[in-house]
Amino acid sequence: MYPREVNLIKKAVEDKKCENVKVYNVKNKNPLCDYVIVCTALNKRNMTAVAASVEDVLEENDFAINHVEGRDSEEWVLVDCNDIVIHIMSEPFREHVKIDELLSK
Repeated sequence: MYPREVNLIKKAVEDKKCENVKVYNVKNKNPLCDYVIVCTALNKRNMTAVAASVEDVLEENDFAINHVEGRDSEEWVLVDCNDIVIHIMSEPFREHVKIDELLSK
């Protein structure tokens, strides 16, 4: 069972039709955050919409957003919510950086 904010973010991402949504619990592996959410955007427009949706959901529910990086990128947008980090990636970039392999170890 995930914390409320993880469930809200996951739903926001899925509602925007992102693919291959994965939630990784990294509490005991990473001193910077507790959860990492990784998803694949369909294209740049979808990536932008997903990031905006995540920001909206967090703001509506009074959860802090620390930083958003890569808003104009076609490959990767990162939303840092302190204890949760969201990676919104293009499929080729996600395969290139092998983020799922890194996080599943």
